Amino acid sequence: MTTYLVEYLPYIKSDPDTPELGEEIPCFRIFPEDDSERWIAQTNEDLPRDVQEEAAVLMAAALSNALGSYRR
Repeated sequence: MTTYLVEYLPYIKSDPDTPELGEEIPCFRIFPEDDSERWIAQTNEDLPRDVQEEAAVLMAAALSNALGSYRR
């Protein structure tokens, strides 16, 4: 059974006037537990962070459940 995980990987938007104070743009990625480089989905960075996190957790849970029990 494959387990899917959620990782918080924000984008950093820099301001030319103050590059050391980059603005964090939230983004979550969903990937299989055994291969973190092979992410299969990410959230829409235009949505609020809490909405993105809830969606990412739901996607990971659904994938873990559906693919774990799916048989060909």
